[in-house]
Amino acid sequence: MLFKEFDNMWLEGASDMRLEKITLRPIKAEKRKKIKLAIEEKNFGPIASGNMMLKPLTLFVGPNNSGKSYAAMLVHSLFESLTPAIPVSIIEHFPKHFNIRTLHKDFSELWSKIDNMKEGEELEIPLEKVINKIFEEIYNKRLSNEVIRSYACPLEDLVRVGKESFSLKITYNSYEIHLIYQKEKLEIKWYARLNIKLKVKVLDQRDLRIEISRDDETFVTVERWHIGENKEYVSLQLIKWISNLCLANIFKSMATPCCYLPAARSGILHGHKALAAIIVKKAPFVGIEKLEIPKFSGVVSDLISSIITLPEEKGPFYSLAQEFERELLKGEIVVKTLDEYLYPEIRYNFQGTEIPLHRASSTVSELAPLTLYLKYMVKPGSILIIEEPEAHLHPENQRILAKFLVKLIRKGVNIIITTHSDYLIEQLSSFILLSQVSPEKRVSKYGYTEEDFLNPDEVAAYVFNYDKQSDGYKISEIEITEEDGISQKEHMRIIEALYEETLKLRKDVTSET
Repeated sequence: MLFKEFDNMWLEGASDMRLEKITLRPIKAEKRKKIKLAIEEKNFGPIASGNMMLKPLTLFVGPNNSGKSYAAMLVHSLFESLTPAIPVSIIEHFPKHFNIRTLHKDFSELWSKIDNMKEGEELEIPLEKVINKIFEEIYNKRLSNEVIRSYACPLEDLVRVGKESFSLKITYNSYEIHLIYQKEKLEIKWYARLNIKLKVKVLDQRDLRIEISRDDETFVTVERWHIGENKEYVSLQLIKWISNLCLANIFKSMATPCCYLPAARSGILHGHKALAAIIVKKAPFVGIEKLEIPKFSGVVSDLISSIITLPEEKGPFYSLAQEFERELLKGEIVVKTLDEYLYPEIRYNFQGTEIPLHRASSTVSELAPLTLYLKYMVKPGSILIIEEPEAHLHPENQRILAKFLVKLIRKGVNIIITTHSDYLIEQLSSFILLSQVSPEKRVSKYGYTEEDFLNPDEVAAYVFNYDKQSDGYKISEIEITEEDGISQKEHMRIIEALYEETLKLRKDVTSET
């Protein structure tokens, strides 16, 4: 419930006035909508241009330094800037983050019109400036700050070399916005007008009892308020509420938890304890000496923070994570809190023996963060971004990993991965082909469960290729069909080149002998 009911509510600060009654009716809960996010990038990092649209499974492939991580981190930054925008008490959010008094003039004119309305008459409330301020807060401020935090650099460093600006076009569900960075500022160039309409109706002209409604559903009823010097205060209170209603409408399907597992996570996991120890050791000198700590990107610091503050309560995928451990790790990832420091210690439990993570295999270290995220943090509807999930995995284990990624997708998790692995892509293609096989045959002939499959329309894949004309990387969509799965042209090109070289070498070696 986004709004609570307030009966006989006194407004603090109103000396000679009270609202006898303000009733805020709860907005009806809606089922989570599918995420429809499309981003068009131009001159962003190494990316010259490209479009991408998220699906339940989204793959980024291409050479090193082509912008795959840039694109993945941009998606993460977008969701991180949106998700915190709805605190537990949304009613208290707007006055803390917006200067609503700048809107008072427009609403003062509204009250003047209300004074002249007759009983039963209706009037549409002007919302354009309210929505403008909300979008400015989200994109000009929150997204800018989150991008700076995630990439650990100023926005100007994200402009492609040789260019003066970058632009982003974001389409999220029914909302569309065009952002451009230029002159040291990320600004809104254009956004689609939103279909949010509120109307005010005078119920009782004598007592000025009014209601605010949308689509014939009443949200606010205000009774017997004194007009005089307190009208401005009453106006501000209603502006707060109307603003929050717009905010709730914009975000009701946008706030989505997003978990990011960066590359080299095993090294991060090994080093986070030492880093924390350094910070604690230097804590007494804060304010006395300059505290210098290494600079981390936001996604790295998020990973460290998440590991340190893992919730005690098991998540909805805890059992699936245990199955993942048994099949792929042959053991269990456990978290112990050392009484001496109250700091979490991550260990690998193998046949009843607990092994410190630094002594475990690289596979265990690499998959430990993913396992912990699945146990405690990821939920249905979450977005899970994994850079190079195949790292340190034998091809057979990559097949197992792909199977569990599919299980997560079937349970409602949206997954984005960057990868260089043809094994992983080939196995995911097999799951697309399995969608054409009967559920019974998936079990009896192929040894999977009935739910181990991917529909072609659930998968999007993009390749980041160098473009000589623009001297940057372009994002192109990879063809996906139910007959062939995910096209492997990118990897086949390299395999063919390697094969041709091998043939030439064998020919030369044979001729010399």
